[in-house]
Parts: sequence; structure tokens; C-alpha cells
Amino acid sequence: MTIQWNFGGRVLTLPAEVAGINASPLQLRVLFLLASGTTGLSDLAAATDRKQSEIKEVLAFWQAAGVLKTDLALPAAKAAPETAQPKKLPRADEIPTYSLSELNAMLERRQSLRAMIEEAQQIVGKMFNTYEINILLGMVDYLELDEDYILLLLAHCMRMEKKGLRTIERYAISLVDRGITTAEALEEQVQQMEAQHTLEGKVRAVFGLKSRSLTTKEQKLIAAWASFGYGEDIIRRAYEITVDSIHEPSMQYTNAILERWHANGLNTLEEIEKALETERAEKEKTAGESSKADFKTFDANDAFEAALRRSYKKKD
Repeated sequence: MTIQWNFGGRVLTLPAEVAGINASPLQLRVLFLLASGTTGLSDLAAATDRKQSEIKEVLAFWQAAGVLKTDLALPAAKAAPETAQPKKLPRADEIPTYSLSELNAMLERRQSLRAMIEEAQQIVGKMFNTYEINILLGMVDYLELDEDYILLLLAHCMRMEKKGLRTIERYAISLVDRGITTAEALEEQVQQMEAQHTLEGKVRAVFGLKSRSLTTKEQKLIAAWASFGYGEDIIRRAYEITVDSIHEPSMQYTNAILERWHANGLNTLEEIEKALETERAEKEKTAGESSKADFKTFDANDAFEAALRRSYKKKD
């Protein structure tokens, strides 16, 4: 692997020890500003959109780490965490409200956020107000989700008809609480959810459920059928067998059929039809053999009774 630096007009020089220190984004930002020539406390605070007291804490951190020397009266340095801890949400139902200056600062620090907002507006089909932009940027800052994750989530929610940003916010928090925090993990979850959602509509049509809400048990059954990889064609076939057997629709009875097919490794309708044909042939063969056995038994009994009658006549 070859890596080259693209130096511009200026170059930052930092102590090599910095690479081994577990620093926060703000601590690194202040260090880079110092290396580029920004040294005033007020200038550092303005450049990072933070209070001077926060900047003093950052300077104390780097002084304690042996990277900086300063004659400022600094607070006691906070020790760097040995390992990054997962962010814990103090509230599980909303993202913090940011001031307008905080939102603008986020957009200035991370230019890609503007492009994300523009693309998000196209996905949702509307211009966002400040409240909605607060939610999107909060997903980045508070939930620590990247732009690809958020755009994928928005597209998924539009397909699932979850169109309110407040609804999407709650959904995002629930996903984070479940550990689904990367675009790859979300994509896998989206595929499962949308497959189940699509299958649910088809199952409704097969069973004639119309628009009533599904029970929790019915939802679990459909989720299981989706996990089997079964589509409408296979479910409809099981439904037909159900009605032929018990003369009425029953998702529970249909589920028993589908579970048996899945346990037997039958994954396509063609495989299922072949298995059903084999079962029918075996039943006909068994029924035929049983009929023959009954016929033979009847003949033997008749012969035995005839022999008894002949023997009785002889005795007479």
C-alpha cells in the first residue's frame, strides 16, 4: 500500500506522542488550531464554537499529557479514557434541541452535512424546517450515526410509510438501543423488515384479512415465513391444503405445513409439489396394498369356513 501526503501552502508539525494519546475530537481540533497558528484563548473558542472555560480544559489536558506548556491558569486536567465507552442515551425518546448557532457550527465543521440534508430533502420530498434539521444533525452528533446510515434510514422509512421526522427520530433511537449503529447492520435490518412488510400484504390477500390489524401472533408467524424464504406462491399452496383439510382458513394450520416443509429442506414450490406427489403416490400404494390384504384375508376366511362346513357334513 502506498500513501503520500498532499501538502498545501502550510504544514502542521505535532509531537509524535500525540498519535498514542486517546483524545476527543474537540481536543484534537484545538491541537490542530494551535499548530496552525491560532493561539489566543478567545480565537480558539470562536474557531470551535465553544466556551473559553472548555478550551482551558482542553489545554489542561494537553499540558498534563506533556504535549503543551502554557502560563495560563488552567483547571485540573481530566484523564483521557482508556477505552471509548458507548454513548448512553439519557432519554430514550428524543434528540437534544440545539441552538441555531450550534446547528450552523456543525454545518461549518462538517461540510458533508449540507449535502446530506439536500439529499434527505429529495428523499422525503419536502424542504426541512429548523426543527427537522435539528433532528437530522442530532442523529449525527447525538446518536453518532453517519450520513449513509441516515439517508438509508430515511429511504427505508419512506417505503414503510413512516414519513414524520419525529417518528423517524424515535425509530432511529430504537435501532441504536438495539445496537444497529452502522450502515451495513441497518441495510441487513432493512432487507428483513421490508421483506416481511411486502409479504404481510400478500398474506393479507391470501387469507382475506383486508385492512384489520394483525395480532402479535400473526405477525410472528409471517416473520417466521419470511425467515424461511417463502413467498406468496408457497404460502398460497399451504393455504389451499389447509382449506382442503379443515374447510376453513387457519394461519396456525398453514404454519404447521410450512414448518414441516422448511424442516424437510423444501425451498421452492417445485420441490414442494414433487414431495406432495411422492406422498400421494405412497399413500395410494399403501392403500392398494391394504385393500389387497383385506381381500386376501376375506378369501382365506371364506375358504376356511367352507372347509369347516365340508368337514361338518362329512361327520354328519
